[in-house]
Amino acid sequence: MKLPLIHIFLSLIFIQFCGCDFDEIKSVSTSGEMSIVVDENVEPLMKAEIAEFERLNKEAKILMNSVPTKNAIVDFINRDTKLIVVSRNLNEEERGIVEKNKMEITEHPLAIDGIGFIVNNDNPIKRVTSVDLKNIFSGEYKYWTDIKVQDEEQNQKAKSFFKGDLNKIKIFIQRKNSATYEYIQDSILRNLDYTNAAVMCSTSVQMLNSIRENENAIGIITMNWLSLGKQDTTDTTVSSLRISKIDESGFQEDFAEFHQGLLYNAKYPYRRTIYILSSDPGISLATGLINFLIKTDGQKIVLKNSLVPVSQPVRTIQLN
Repeated sequence: MKLPLIHIFLSLIFIQFCGCDFDEIKSVSTSGEMSIVVDENVEPLMKAEIAEFERLNKEAKILMNSVPTKNAIVDFINRDTKLIVVSRNLNEEERGIVEKNKMEITEHPLAIDGIGFIVNNDNPIKRVTSVDLKNIFSGEYKYWTDIKVQDEEQNQKAKSFFKGDLNKIKIFIQRKNSATYEYIQDSILRNLDYTNAAVMCSTSVQMLNSIRENENAIGIITMNWLSLGKQDTTDTTVSSLRISKIDESGFQEDFAEFHQGLLYNAKYPYRRTIYILSSDPGISLATGLINFLIKTDGQKIVLKNSLVPVSQPVRTIQLN
């Protein structure tokens, strides 16, 4: 049975904020130059955020270095940078090092991002379950026709389309230092290893290009990279799979599209929070940037990039 697709549109409810004594510190927090390190997974969002911050604050200059998640966190712990934006929070081991080094840090949630699974536009597979994903990325499924869903039309199209070598699933994954690599291993593979046949991509750009160029490919991408910087608009040169999560008891959820609104209401199962981590305790340009990111102007850009704001109210409009 085909389930109805519910489109949900988000818009910010704008609130006027008044900051006591802000005028006195504005020159310090909105001028000067600083370097930050960002997780490659959130690079498009942070490019847009920095561009707007610098447009509003002509005397400010933010230098951004984009690296894998673990590299950003290592730079932060080693005090090579005072501010990072990453797609996961510190783990237990990293927190232990922070405490040992007596670092004073602040943590701010910035946005909710999603992790999607993409295929070539010619691929007739449109729906898979979480069990299918586990079997694909672990290597148990080697052929596209191994996937069987309740949608018999999809099964027949796959059987007709995938012939010979084209039927072999070509798997592309993110590199090991990426939080996305860890997320898939924890949430989908359940600590199983990735198949040795998987090809590791160094960047999200490489991931997208690999899927475009291979009809039998499957890859992993964040909503941040799939978004075109315009709300509710995503890259149409690849196709995102609809996912049905099956829990440990065997209960199967409805198939959910990789969509901003379904990230907001958690109907799409694979979502995570993007964090700002700072070790700069004083009033500085870092203070101004963080304040911008978590308040109305910064959260508008989160929304525009098809992610979900976390520090501003939102409303949803459901179209039947």
